Parts: sequence; C-alpha cells; structure tokens
Amino acid sequence: MINSSLQGKWIVVTGGTRGLGKAIGMAFAHAGANVVLTYRWGSVPPEEVREEFRCAGFIEPKIVECDVSDAESIEQTIQDLARQQIQVHALISNVAFSKPIQSIDGYKLNSLHLSMKYSVFPVVEWVKMVHRHMGCYPRYVTAISSDGATLSLPGYDLVGISKAALESMCRYLAVRLKPAGVRVNVISAGYFDSASAREVFGDALMELAKAKGLLVDPADLANVCVALSSGLLDVITGQVIVADEGWSLFSPFSLVTGAGVTEGFPREKETDECCQP
Repeated sequence: MINSSLQGKWIVVTGGTRGLGKAIGMAFAHAGANVVLTYRWGSVPPEEVREEFRCAGFIEPKIVECDVSDAESIEQTIQDLARQQIQVHALISNVAFSKPIQSIDGYKLNSLHLSMKYSVFPVVEWVKMVHRHMGCYPRYVTAISSDGATLSLPGYDLVGISKAALESMCRYLAVRLKPAGVRVNVISAGYFDSASAREVFGDALMELAKAKGLLVDPADLANVCVALSSGLLDVITGQVIVADEGWSLFSPFSLVTGAGVTEGFPREKETDECCQP
C-alpha cells in the first residue's frame, strides 16, 4: 500500500516567498508538510508570508535568505538545516532569472551564463549538498519550467534557453539518481499572472491573456508539485509534465481566431452543479 502522507515531512521551495513559489509552499503546508522557503531579492517581507500561512491555519514556514546561484550559499543553508535535524524530503526548484531581451544585441555570453547559474545548475547543487550534509538525497526533486523551452516567447530568449537546458539536465539527473530511489521531474507550467511574467511580457499582454482566460491558477500548479512528491506517482521520473489546462493543445491559428477554442476548466462548484440530476 502506498503511503501518501506528507505529514511532518520537510520540503524546500526555492524562490518561495511570492508568486508560484509561495503557492507551492502553501500547498505543501496544507498537506501537512513543514516548509522551508528560500528567497534572495524581490521578496515580500518574511513576516507577511508567515502571517499568510498562519491565517490559513498552516504551520509557519522557515524563511531563509539564500543566493541559489552561489554554491557556498546553498551549502550554508543546508548545513543550517542539518544542524536543526531537518531531513529534506522534497526539493522544488522554482528560481529563474534573466533580463528581457529586446534584440539580438542582448545575446551575450555573460548574460546567458548568469541565467544558467540561477535557472539550471542550482538543482544539482541542492541535491549534492543535501546528500553531503544530511546523508541521503531528497526523495523527490521537481523543477519548474515553461513552454519557453520549446517555443519562442517575446523577451524570453535567455530564460527559454535556460529552461531547455534545465529540462535536459533533469532527464540525466533522473537516470543518475534512480539507483538512490530519487524521482526527478519537471513541471512545464502554464501561464499565470506574476510580477516576473509582467516584467517579461508586459502588463498589456498579461491583461489580454487574462481576458481570454489563458492563465492558470498558481494553486493548481502547486498541487501538481504536491502530487509528484506524495508517493502516489512514483512510477514517474525523468519527465516534463505539461500543466496548463490543455492550452498547449490548441494551434496558434485557433488561439488567434478563436476557432474551436473552448473555455478553461469549470471550477469545482460549477462542476458540482453540472453533475446535479
């Protein structure tokens, strides 16, 4: 029988104090897990995050400043957690960084290297440091990607390149860590409203996407992370899981013209009403 309980397990979410990262942390807390949220810059005040968890009836998260582009910072964070007798059950890598690209002049090796440092290799550093200082690997490793890994999105060039590298690396990592019983997967998240998305795509484009119903609720994406770390999906590893309510199934022609495009999934209340005799 599969044990799907996350009660008392420790989960690390990088970039966890706002947006999707915070939603992921709250979803794990709702499942009974203990949560460590890391941040570097652009965070909301930690006390505001703790208060949000308290108001929801969840255990307060540990909030730790950590520069995920710096291996020494990651190691210091893991050492601090290890001293508190914390064993990381699951790692959710949610950090990405790059300046929006406006032209080919923005293609610079140092800019790509910076994006890779934040978006790709931290997954490896976290996994290695957890093993080094806690004695075993996290059982679950989940990285957050997007369709920018396979499609061209406005201003997203270097992030998209980094996301493609992230997806490839996680496939190799899944093979390397399979003998240790580690499941490594990637979630290709659908579009959702966030400060970083608005920085890349602009307010006008995000408002248009919202008006057309193309945006996904971060809470729904967070639940995918929880499911992958629950023990119920242990047959899945090394995969890129598209979580976008099926919007990627439509052709660009359909999305532009509206031909054959359905609305988003009905919410639970609406579904219940539809099922009434």
